[in-house]
Amino acid sequence: MSDLFGLLLHAWPIAVVLGAAIFVYSRRRLSGRLRLYVTIIGASILGFFVSVLLHNGIYALVFVTLMDRPDMDEPVFFIIAVLVCPVAFAVGVIGSLVAWWKQRRSTQTG
Repeated sequence: MSDLFGLLLHAWPIAVVLGAAIFVYSRRRLSGRLRLYVTIIGASILGFFVSVLLHNGIYALVFVTLMDRPDMDEPVFFIIAVLVCPVAFAVGVIGSLVAWWKQRRSTQTG
């Protein structure tokens, strides 16, 4: 189990690059609703990592260094990373599948 966790822990740069590539691809190559939902997918992946970095950075800078209170924690970016980004990712995946299916269906019939 710890080997799998270690592998996932070291794979975060791949996820960041993949999220950025999805975001850029959607902005340059797609259109309509599909573009919106694929952009949400890329933004949720990037937003997760940005939120994790901001959560840890604010904790280290403010609560440990400046306030000397390591027992306190910063909840805003933690909630964004744990709750908002996964929901946005799910909305993006489901929405892009529906938009792709509708777009594909309209090109086949018309």
